Amino acid sequence: MEETKNMNQETKRKPSVEKPWLKYYPKESVEMELPKCSIYSYLKECSKNNMDDPAIHYYGRTMTARELLHKIDETANAFAALGVKAGDIVAMVTVHVPESICVIYALNKIGAIPTIIDPRYNLEGIEFMIKDGNARFVFVIDLAFPKIKKIMQNLNFEKVIVESAADSLTGIKRFAYKLSNKTEIPYDDVVIKWRDFIAMGKGHCAAEAEYEEGSVAAITSTSGTTGFPKGVMITNDGMNAVSVNFSHAGLDYERGHRFLDIMPIFSSYGVVCGIHMSLTMGLETVLIPKFVPSTIGALVKKYKPNHMLGVPSFYEMLMSSKEMRGFDLSFFRMLGSGGDTMNAALEEKLTEFLESHNAKYPIAQGYGMSEVSAAASFCFNEMYKPRSVGIPSLTTTISVFEPGTTNELGYGQDGELCITGASIMKGYYNNPEETAKSKVLHPDGQYWIHSGDIGCIDEDGFVFINGRVKHMVIRFDGHKIFPVQIQSVIARDERVSNCGVVGVADRDHAQGDYPLAIVEYKKEMVSDEEAFRKELMELCDNSLEERGRPIDVVFVEELPLTAMGKIDVVALSKEYKDYDYRR
Repeated sequence: MEETKNMNQETKRKPSVEKPWLKYYPKESVEMELPKCSIYSYLKECSKNNMDDPAIHYYGRTMTARELLHKIDETANAFAALGVKAGDIVAMVTVHVPESICVIYALNKIGAIPTIIDPRYNLEGIEFMIKDGNARFVFVIDLAFPKIKKIMQNLNFEKVIVESAADSLTGIKRFAYKLSNKTEIPYDDVVIKWRDFIAMGKGHCAAEAEYEEGSVAAITSTSGTTGFPKGVMITNDGMNAVSVNFSHAGLDYERGHRFLDIMPIFSSYGVVCGIHMSLTMGLETVLIPKFVPSTIGALVKKYKPNHMLGVPSFYEMLMSSKEMRGFDLSFFRMLGSGGDTMNAALEEKLTEFLESHNAKYPIAQGYGMSEVSAAASFCFNEMYKPRSVGIPSLTTTISVFEPGTTNELGYGQDGELCITGASIMKGYYNNPEETAKSKVLHPDGQYWIHSGDIGCIDEDGFVFINGRVKHMVIRFDGHKIFPVQIQSVIARDERVSNCGVVGVADRDHAQGDYPLAIVEYKKEMVSDEEAFRKELMELCDNSLEERGRPIDVVFVEELPLTAMGKIDVVALSKEYKDYDYRR
């Protein structure tokens, strides 16, 4: 009886009210006011006393803050000359080269909005995003132009501005790129080169748009339930809040530190953390336009970055890369992981790897989503607990609710993680129905983003992720299985490179699914595949309760990854939807 009473008292304590994580932040940071300005103005303000510091590093060429701001203003002048106005949407089908960064800030200066589209989308996805934003102007990387050419007849473009990855290269690198790029582009009055576009701005002086609270700075895309992407409207306030959150977290950083930018610019993580956060913090941002995960070891060895953000699969590849054998990593200051849940076994391996390579701090796991401008919580420096994704960032509140409700739970109780604060999205562009499902008004008068993630918060304010509402596997008997639990067990085996878990139809009952483990392994360490499969099944039998074990283990050459480097659960589910485990 006493135990029940204490539990009831505990559940009445609300993390959203007590905010225990604030004790880790300096009082002056907690009491500060967020900047009320556009991202363009905030970048200028953060750079004004350090104009000659390096801002961008692009294939051996360094661009100072002064040079970057000058190019941004030139780009804004060119857009003004074309007649782009405040509120207009300009489509960007590109990767993160210097010109892309200039376009984002230039449009922000004049109050226009970029919708940033993954050039790897199929034609239908690209056309949908452009039409949805009613974009009259399209900015495209040359390698993606063939896709734009195929849909031009379906769209009403005034201008298609074509940039090249070579536009900011010099000397032999520029020559080599042009020699290898065979893309034919029919330039005319509509389709124009970057340099001709910039030349249009000469004699023009773009006026800076007046700041409006809650105004949209960029639209990024995230997966949609209809098969088409949803446009996430990120605000100026949200992007600036994320930058402030990092700069006031007590991170071990200095102006001029190097940041290896491998997250794609068309994702919220890429544009907010990879670009705006790093530039406003004064980090030298090393742009990698086409990141190939298998090259991560070579990139770290070449650039020796002090800071880097990635997803768990990237760090698995870093540990196994030949370049890291005996390589000193004492230059690392913040190695951040987000975008996907890192299982316990991988975290343990990575912690040991970093210690043995002289890194100063353990992996800084974080948590967020596109709908909250990427980052909502993170570990930093020694502020760390194993298997936690850290504490809520300074301007963010995270709490746990009964799934599908606004009923807040207490410390240590599993429920749906929901997020509120300055960084939440304005909504999904042109999609009020989906917005209403994700962005919900709670009884406290605040809008909260419902993440779909299952987790809990401890009394110190640390957040833990335990699975997904949507990705969990539900058995015929109603028992819920979270894939991350199986992944954590299988990943303990050193022969495992990566593991994905999806539900497959229960062929013995009228309804329900069983979890299937799909494993990528290190070939040099496995001589008998069937014996290895049996060992992994036995490992699961010994480590998981009976109802939480995989029905089978299958091996693949390579697990499919999304554009963000996460295991592509959708692709795996489709591939194995008819899998018959009765063999």
